[in-house]
Amino acid sequence: MKNESSKNDRSEGGSLGAQIMMASEMGAAIVFLSLAGYLGGDQLDSRLNCAPWGVVGGILLGLTLGLAFVVKRSNDMDRQSRLDKERRQKDAESSES
Repeated sequence: MKNESSKNDRSEGGSLGAQIMMASEMGAAIVFLSLAGYLGGDQLDSRLNCAPWGVVGGILLGLTLGLAFVVKRSNDMDRQSRLDKERRQKDAESSES
């Protein structure tokens, strides 16, 4: 019984390695998109001679897109977790019958 409990704990939250990988992916997305925004804004500044507004706008756009990615990914993970939990409950109910 104890093994089943620890197995369910791991499946609900995911393994530590999977959680670390997910956090790294989300952090990397924010950093990458912010850096891309900076570089794009720098190019815009040099072409339009409007420094520092291109860089500021680019970084803000990159941060916004990065955060939107994190929110979307978190919602997807939450939805998948709920579906898995419902599926396990149905399986448990059908095995009891």
